[in-house]
Amino acid sequence: MKKYIEKMKKKQSLFLKYERTRKLLKTIVNSSALPHQLREKAQTELNGLPRDTSIVRHKNLCILTGRGRSVYSGYKLSRLMLKKLSRDGMLTGFRKSS
Repeated sequence: MKKYIEKMKKKQSLFLKYERTRKLLKTIVNSSALPHQLREKAQTELNGLPRDTSIVRHKNLCILTGRGRSVYSGYKLSRLMLKKLSRDGMLTGFRKSS
């Protein structure tokens, strides 16, 4: 599981590195006011970027366990760890309901 977490961190850092370039190229490609040749050139440059620079290849993982399902984005914790930490009193603002 640790290997998967490191892989996702690498993808995230690569995304952050190319985020501005990718957004700029996508706006050029989607703009119908610009000439066709410029839009084609931007599309080829966009296709030349690494695959992992796309946001859809990033997955939210729990920072403690690496679990990929049911991750609360505000805390970056899975529901299981959120429940455990709140029960132990490690997270502020949570109370046990009865």
